[in-house]
Amino acid sequence: MARIFWVKCPHCHKRFYAATVDFRHKGRKLWCPFCGAEFLDDEAEEITE
Repeated sequence: MARIFWVKCPHCHKRFYAATVDFRHKGRKLWCPFCGAEFLDDEAEEITE
């Protein structure tokens, strides 16, 4: 079972989840499904693991 983490978009401020294995601390950009913004996990407004 994949672990997930909750991310708060720094652009639209809505929360969504992503898989820890694929994105957390990997230097890969996250994509907000609400506003389409792309950003690194370090740029997120808030992260809850």
